[in-house]
Amino acid sequence: MNRNEIVRGVCECVAGVVDTDPSNVQEGDRILEDLGADSLDLLDLVFQLEQRFKIKISPRDIERRAQKELGGIPLEVEGVYTPEAIEQLRRAMPEVPHEELSEGLRSADLPRSFRVATFVRLVTRLMEEQYG
Repeated sequence: MNRNEIVRGVCECVAGVVDTDPSNVQEGDRILEDLGADSLDLLDLVFQLEQRFKIKISPRDIERRAQKELGGIPLEVEGVYTPEAIEQLRRAMPEVPHEELSEGLRSADLPRSFRVATFVRLVTRLMEEQYG
């Protein structure tokens, strides 16, 4: 499956979850802020992506990978990401402007930064890992 097929599939899944036409969904759109999804919609989106692409998406996958890179350094302190964690999140989500992933970011607020492109990147990586 090529990148265009993945982008199209992710956009169709997002559109289904937020009840809009896929042509209204762009890679740079924020899932919550721009497309009007809520936290339950994010869960539905993960399910839809798993079904469509035959992959398994673990909750907090991006954070777990950041933690692995940090080794013994804490990812967050009292619900706020550490500077080291912010740097890892920026590497993991280059589609998100750095000012959205800045010092003081609370872990509960990370989903607000998720873009359609975040899920395109996630699906692409998981498909490569699972299917080569």
